[in-house]
Amino acid sequence: MSEPIEIAEVDAHAAPNEVLARFHAIEVSCHEELQPGEPVPGAEEVIAFYRYQPTTRTSCHWLADRGSASLYVHGPTAAFLHLLVAPAKRRRGLGSALLARVLERARQLEVRALRGSYATAAAAGFAAHVGAVAEDRVVRSVLDLRAADLPEPRIPDGFQLITWLERVPDDHLTAYVEARAAMDDAPGPEGMEIPSGSGESVRASEESLMRRDREMRLTVAMDDHCRVGAFTELRVSRGSKLGFTDDTGTVAALRGLGLARAVKLESLRRLRADHPEVEVVSTANAEENTVMRHLNESIGFRPTATLTGAVLELRQS
Repeated sequence: MSEPIEIAEVDAHAAPNEVLARFHAIEVSCHEELQPGEPVPGAEEVIAFYRYQPTTRTSCHWLADRGSASLYVHGPTAAFLHLLVAPAKRRRGLGSALLARVLERARQLEVRALRGSYATAAAAGFAAHVGAVAEDRVVRSVLDLRAADLPEPRIPDGFQLITWLERVPDDHLTAYVEARAAMDDAPGPEGMEIPSGSGESVRASEESLMRRDREMRLTVAMDDHCRVGAFTELRVSRGSKLGFTDDTGTVAALRGLGLARAVKLESLRRLRADHPEVEVVSTANAEENTVMRHLNESIGFRPTATLTGAVLELRQS
């Protein structure tokens, strides 16, 4: 007779630290499958991540004995599932039970497509079993920051490299939001519509990161007219040995000038100077984004894992 499965929804804003620490324990048990070669984050860092999500998206979380699920909704076709089951608890129906709770809430939120990713054959089998269809593949890569050869970046005439910490200055916010439109043509799953960036979403992200004690490090290439031609964002939590890249983009009309390489090199050099405790920097790129992957590998990043994205189309009841 199978054991009953108890699942509790967690209000991450109000939950005690010891409850949120259970998410950390589950993540640690699955870490090598999803993030090989990266330092394991500490409990405080993970607790802060769950507690302080940006207010511009809906976040829901569930916990079971050695299993967890989170739902992050950016829009009807841009809703993301993060579902983990500790290896010792697999093949007992726990993943299916957690998914059922997520699907119930997703339909309430009028989600039309639920997206997630997997890295193992067992997870691929689970995705197929529940009706999810494989779509994009994402390559995770890491850089040994201490050993990396990071030459001084070269930048075209008329541009300068600037790094902002924690917050984009008010007088440059509009220029940065306009530059972020460069991400709109980045490779991604067909049919997924993520709301365009805005000043509000930038400020919400900054506030979330500050409350998590996670430093935002945004390096931009700016021209003489204060227009942002390229950008890259690094993030690092206080005391962590791991930094990670969020988005990197170049305005379409300025591609091919070396701006992306320049901002990435500048960002990494500044990170190493400011945070000597950081040992590894991670990044993730769509497998088909060969230009960015080649750039990262030329700097010293090495691929460590490939995650397959999957989408589950939802029928409204």
